[in-house]
Amino acid sequence: MNRYQALAIYALLIIATGMVLISLSYLPSRVIQYAVAIGMLASSIFAFLTAYKSKNLQIPLKYHALHAIGMAVYGFAILFYATDIDKFLRSTTFFLLYYGTAETVFSMEILRMRLKNINLNIVISRLAIGFAILIGAVLVIATATLNKNQALLFSGCVFIFSGVNLMLFKTVLKRLGEPA
Repeated sequence: MNRYQALAIYALLIIATGMVLISLSYLPSRVIQYAVAIGMLASSIFAFLTAYKSKNLQIPLKYHALHAIGMAVYGFAILFYATDIDKFLRSTTFFLLYYGTAETVFSMEILRMRLKNINLNIVISRLAIGFAILIGAVLVIATATLNKNQALLFSGCVFIFSGVNLMLFKTVLKRLGEPA
């Protein structure tokens, strides 16, 4: 399995986790806790694999390693800590803040390197995606005080958005691997 296949699998697992959240958002139960935990832990395995397969590319290595660590910590937190919906939403918000920050830092790192083979529009759009995930985290926590079901729905939407973003990341990853 190459790094692009591992990346696609972990993106699809994040999308599937978001779909589970959306489909169960109005029937909150322990199933959500276990489904999200399993989805994130499985995603973290493939994120670690993607990082390992990108070991000769410093930025993707760090980027995927940060994702993998964040998803593993989040998966275990959901599995053992999130015993009620409030704890689940707090953990999810924290994870989304972390994830959005990682996206933003990744974009800034690419800009800092000023690589010739990277399209500036792609970097700027990824920066916007990072900010969108951060805004999604704020929406989740703000909505959680009013309607927990809608907060779960927003969480699922942000997960799907993040997974689709990762699928699009393959083009950037391929360009980072090309000689300058």
